[in-house]
Amino acid sequence: MTTEQQRTIKSHFPAATKGIRALVAEDNVVNQTFIAHVLTQLGISFRIVNDGMEAVRAAEVEAYDLVFMDLQMPNMGGLEACALILRLEKNHKLPIVGLTAETMHDVKIKCLDAGMKEYISKPFKRSDIETVLIKLGFSISPIPMQNFDHDKALLKITIDMIAAEIPLILSEIETHLQRESLPDAKRGMHTLKGHCKLVGEIGFSEFLQSLENQLERGISPNTESVEHLKSNLKTLQHRLRLLVQ
Repeated sequence: MTTEQQRTIKSHFPAATKGIRALVAEDNVVNQTFIAHVLTQLGISFRIVNDGMEAVRAAEVEAYDLVFMDLQMPNMGGLEACALILRLEKNHKLPIVGLTAETMHDVKIKCLDAGMKEYISKPFKRSDIETVLIKLGFSISPIPMQNFDHDKALLKITIDMIAAEIPLILSEIETHLQRESLPDAKRGMHTLKGHCKLVGEIGFSEFLQSLENQLERGISPNTESVEHLKSNLKTLQHRLRLLVQ
């Protein structure tokens, strides 16, 4: 398949959301709990550390897609930690978002001068984090927590089960398509679609619905559709695995 064909497929078919891994440097337990709750709802995996020194060490040994950094922390503040993290070559372009209760205008200037891309004023809301993520170019798929009665333990168990099921269902679908057993392949698509809706992957679930509709009409998906299905299920599985680490 040519690069141009791949671009056409990506623009034509809805895709699964890639997993986002965030580092949160925050010493206040209440704020830790709140941001953990918000990131869980947004389908973002995260690690929480208690001060700037821990944040620097974590960024040295692990890869993150972004960092939420409190400015006022013991041992090392957020501005100093930000500078040290960005000094590492692998983190040179890592987006860091400042978290601060300060309202003075120069706080924003200090954050930007330290290399931070954005900052959020405390107390913040889920919508504040969503807005910043969108501004930074991240694609998110919020998990409808009401699907799990707002029970984090149930969410973790369910996500773990879905992640384990994905390759098994895909293998069954491929076998059914090879045997031209379209009703059986349709049932597999239907199961995957339900899983995606459960964890907030609405866009990709629409793609699965389109395949299910084709199979209902007795039409087998073309090669491009199957390849898109396989690559995006791999992306989805990786994202779900990150969430239950």
